[in-house]
Amino acid sequence: MKKLITFLAATAFFLSGLFAFPGFNSFIEDKSGEFVYYRDNSFSRESYIGILSYGSSAFQIRYYAPASQNLPEKIVATFFTIDPDANHFEMTGENVVFADYSNSEDIDIVNYMHDLLYEFSSRREKLIDITPDTEGYIKNVSLSENGLKVPSNMLQFGGDITFVYDVIIPFFNIKRIDDAKGNAVFECVEIGLVSSGDDPLFDTFVKIPDSGKIKINSLKPKKSKALKASLNNQSITLDQSWSQKMENMWTQQDDAIITLASLNAAAPSDDYVNYSLIRMFLESKDGYYITLDNCDIVFDTAQIRIYSKSYIAESSKVYYGIKYLTQNSSNKYDYLSFASTNSNYLLKRSYYDKLLKSYKN
Repeated sequence: MKKLITFLAATAFFLSGLFAFPGFNSFIEDKSGEFVYYRDNSFSRESYIGILSYGSSAFQIRYYAPASQNLPEKIVATFFTIDPDANHFEMTGENVVFADYSNSEDIDIVNYMHDLLYEFSSRREKLIDITPDTEGYIKNVSLSENGLKVPSNMLQFGGDITFVYDVIIPFFNIKRIDDAKGNAVFECVEIGLVSSGDDPLFDTFVKIPDSGKIKINSLKPKKSKALKASLNNQSITLDQSWSQKMENMWTQQDDAIITLASLNAAAPSDDYVNYSLIRMFLESKDGYYITLDNCDIVFDTAQIRIYSKSYIAESSKVYYGIKYLTQNSSNKYDYLSFASTNSNYLLKRSYYDKLLKSYKN
């Protein structure tokens, strides 16, 4: 629970070191230390491509395939530098750190990753600016539906494809590439932020494990006297099983935690604030792995609800989280965060959902 509290506190702050790839403007500037992982279905085995930034000119691109019954784990990675002042993507240096040059497959993967970088850069440069107000951009619907669809052709993915761009996704804003039948051939599964050069988060890509079969709502909490938790204009009705740990934080032993806060987020537009906050809350960080397969966003008038699962490899625990962001005035947001172990949430889902329905602001 202490690690969970630390994680929740850390997400309330933006980090410095902002930049954009050469040749186009990013609606949300990228941060030093941000990364993305894509599931690449063009390979015959389960495969992922990750990109990590060390600033505006230094990056790593990494191929990762987990071990299977017949194949060992495979990693191919290369560090590269670019000219941040150029008007197009231009690689200025490279250091291949994981690859077997006697293995033609490894050489092919390095060349393939080069092709992706140049292809993605070239296509993104032609679009120049992508914002939620760009013609054709679907916004404020859901995580899977939001974005700009751009039909194209790319031999690496079988010919006719459709790029789906989303400003939430760092670097090239590519959320997904669909084939002619609408199936994802290349799909963002994780965005994240490493805290330092020693942070192993990028190098240890982890899929959130299945919690197994759980009988939903099989635990019925005992009825107890109502306890009103409040902060400024926000309130939520809890019960005596909850304890106040800080002015804005309540815990139910080690089972669940609720935090209330007010966020000041001065920015050029409401959309910028909304999507910057969404990106921040969906990023893996501080030992927490969040995969986008297990996330969703609901937009409801002035309120945004973010649902996610996160995994702590250190404790092998899966957490379920819900965040409410409600704009109460220009650039000011009321914020509620709920988190519980996933199994505990499912066992008492109707109980927790009822608590969250009592939230008022």
